[in-house]
Amino acid sequence: MKKIICLFVAVPLFANALKPEKILPKTLEIRTTSWYAEQEKAWSEELSINSKNKPDAWFNYFASAVYAQESKEILNSIVGKMNQAVPGSYESLVVKVWNDGFNEQSYDLLQKAYVMQPDKTEAYNLLQAFAEIKLDKHGRASFSNQLYSSSQISSALLNYSYNVLMSLEASAIIITEGESTTAPLYVLQDVLNVRRDVTILNLDWLTNSDYRSRKFSENGLAPWQGEVSNLDELRKMISAELPQKNTSRKFYYALTLAKENVSEIKQSLYVVGLASLHSLTNFDNVAVIKHNLEKEFLMDYLLVDFNGSSKSDAGKVFSSNYLLSMILLYETYQKEGSLEKAKKLRSLMEKIAADSDKKEIIDHYLNGATDEAIPYFPFAINVKFLEGNFRQVSNNFYAYNTEVTNLLYNHFLQYLQANNLTDLYEKYKFDYTGYDEPALSLMKNYSTDRGSSKKNKGYTNYPAVNVSYEAALAYCAWLTDQYNKSAEHKFKKVKFRLPSIDEWQIAAASIKNPTSWILNDQQAEVRLTPKGKEFDKKAELKKVSMNDPEILYPWFRFFGLKNSPVNTKGCYLGNFKVMEKSVCPGLHNDGIPNGDGFATMGEVGSYFPNDIGLFDVVGNVAEMTAEKGKACGGSWNHPAQESTIRSINTYAKPDAAVGFRVFMEILEK
Repeated sequence: MKKIICLFVAVPLFANALKPEKILPKTLEIRTTSWYAEQEKAWSEELSINSKNKPDAWFNYFASAVYAQESKEILNSIVGKMNQAVPGSYESLVVKVWNDGFNEQSYDLLQKAYVMQPDKTEAYNLLQAFAEIKLDKHGRASFSNQLYSSSQISSALLNYSYNVLMSLEASAIIITEGESTTAPLYVLQDVLNVRRDVTILNLDWLTNSDYRSRKFSENGLAPWQGEVSNLDELRKMISAELPQKNTSRKFYYALTLAKENVSEIKQSLYVVGLASLHSLTNFDNVAVIKHNLEKEFLMDYLLVDFNGSSKSDAGKVFSSNYLLSMILLYETYQKEGSLEKAKKLRSLMEKIAADSDKKEIIDHYLNGATDEAIPYFPFAINVKFLEGNFRQVSNNFYAYNTEVTNLLYNHFLQYLQANNLTDLYEKYKFDYTGYDEPALSLMKNYSTDRGSSKKNKGYTNYPAVNVSYEAALAYCAWLTDQYNKSAEHKFKKVKFRLPSIDEWQIAAASIKNPTSWILNDQQAEVRLTPKGKEFDKKAELKKVSMNDPEILYPWFRFFGLKNSPVNTKGCYLGNFKVMEKSVCPGLHNDGIPNGDGFATMGEVGSYFPNDIGLFDVVGNVAEMTAEKGKACGGSWNHPAQESTIRSINTYAKPDAAVGFRVFMEILEK
């Protein structure tokens, strides 16, 4: 019996032994770190049988160890053993150079290896890099040609790299790192004459002080002043200081850069295609994305795999970097009403996601899924009432005229309870964990579900607060599902969601059909009147730029009140944190310092709406955006100067001063 057991144990172990495979350069194929680690083990076992006269096996062993991110100690050990087993071989020379880095001795060894075997391709990437480090343009072009003619760069990666270069404006500088993202750019410039105006700076090579000094000088860049021994810190500092010290140049950063290398400047990076532009001022990067994807990029290779490449093809692996730009453009198409373009782009996004193992993420975005899907059951929402309360911002983009109220949010909680979705109810119910008595009882009373038919409506028409960001997303997803599956609805398919900060600001300023989604890019017609006559019907009309920092409130079209939270009679035009007594005629002054008429939240719609019909876009409660932790417009607990159409308020958890407003995209009319 024991022998039978041993036999059955031995068979699968033998059958599952990993077969060693040739390790291709990362300009052809990119695998997971774990796959390379398995290959490292497989090649080690291969060499344990016979390590002599196997230079190719040793090369693959070392390459797999490098890509498995082994320590320098292990790599040195492999190089030492290889020199003993296959001394003086072409492969041993190339491996030693690869391990030792760029220095004069390495260069001599690499030249020796090339003379020995000029037709072998393993040295071409290193030779191209060495030529660049020596600023030998002729030598770089020569080995770019050899890489190209020997098909050492996948066609998909060349297409991808072409689109990287076409993301950039004239005479730009792009920061890259690694062989797979830099070598194909040089091939495009040297062999195919594509975008030779672009300067390519590889962060890995810039850690070489001599090369860095000569490269900066050649391109008219400010010389590097400091010295940092830690190479990781040096890469990070170079990334951050290049645009800071060379303000007249445009710096782009490849999307393939490690996040830590751009951590210091990430707030100043704007995606414009397959690269991010460094800018200290906000600009309409989506318009640039639109131009690049529609006019500049070659995209056919994403639709049809002409070469039958594997999922590990380097270009296919990098293709997921298209998705961020495409998501931003997809949203723009939806809002513009370019539904056919949106449909085609969606199809391409889904294909790219499937090819690059990002399907779940894109499905999550495109279908508006929450972290935990809410099962669908029919629920009697008033579709006509819902549609009637949305106000148009652009052709296919609308905003609800008020913040979500206790009445509306309690409908969602009723649905969860009625369908025995207890776990979801507990997850998305009002969060009172931050309160002690007596505030706890007050907040529970404020949020209580009284129903719309009772005489004592309490706070049913007040904004829902103490709701988590995740709960707001869940509410939007639930509302989307209910609307799209209802028996009668005006639009065939919609998506309810939280807005981006830019979208919220455009809607708050009542800019209808904006030319872009950057507030400062817009113009608006205003009324110019003498002080004290702000509401004169004979006012002079003039177009002004929204770039004016004094335009703070949604009533700015009465231009004399553009930065005033009160009207000419001293009455507050929004629910803010007011620490003085009321001077507004008709407002009861009971001695409490709440000059706007409210001590905390107010009923939605208590003040005049903005010009497209949105109430309380400033004050009352700050409104969540799609960016977690950031809300707009200020609240009853923010002073007026922190409750403007430009205000971005932060929150860390559910709060009595934070609510949300639902926006609607028309996906299909």
